[in-house]
Amino acid sequence: MTRFLALALLLFALSAGAAQARGDDHGGGGGDVRVAGICGRGATSSLRVRSDDGRIEMRFRLEQRRGRGLWRITVVHEQRVTSRATRRTTRSDRSFELRRRVADLPGSDTVALHAWGPRGLGCRATATLPG
Repeated sequence: MTRFLALALLLFALSAGAAQARGDDHGGGGGDVRVAGICGRGATSSLRVRSDDGRIEMRFRLEQRRGRGLWRITVVHEQRVTSRATRRTTRSDRSFELRRRVADLPGSDTVALHAWGPRGLGCRATATLPG
């Protein structure tokens, strides 16, 4: 129960200060939005979202400053979990990139990535492509 409460508080803290951005171009022309993620001490992240031929391509990059460990990533598109993934950082490679593609829905599209790492470290990045 304590672990669940700590995770819930961490998610609330990260979502309160989530990075959000809006792009200028959307549709088949390849609109592009880049945001810096909000992370706890010890990590940095960024998210690039672009529209391409009826699909949205996401690139989430995370760098862990020290140590190593397993990261769990959840991709949320329009308030629905679209995928989950795990990535591992090592002493020699402290970063990873996660790429995903989802359908480009009518209107604005909001994409959020949540990552949980070793010792409760967390990151969140949110981007919105206008319709």
